[in-house]
Amino acid sequence: MLDVMVNDEYKLTSDGMQIVIMRKHIVDPTKSPIFDETKHSAEIREEWKTWKYCGKIEQALEVILRQRVFESEAATLKELHDEIVSFKREIHGMLGDSQ
Repeated sequence: MLDVMVNDEYKLTSDGMQIVIMRKHIVDPTKSPIFDETKHSAEIREEWKTWKYCGKIEQALEVILRQRVFESEAATLKELHDEIVSFKREIHGMLGDSQ
């Protein structure tokens, strides 16, 4: 089964029918309303959760790029453009492309 890291925040898996985008979440159990320090560990942990489904790898990468744009803290179009170009270069580098 597919299990490919895209970056520190996203990875791609598959369920036999489609591409599954997994997103990393940091879980702090002490923030839960049912947390009981006598019963539960207070250790902060990472969890990978299903985030989106796509039919193709290319679509999955585009969805991740779009989300990064939505979450960008860019203050100018130039900064946003640079972030987009940087992500695309990162992906091309993983694929061994010369771009």
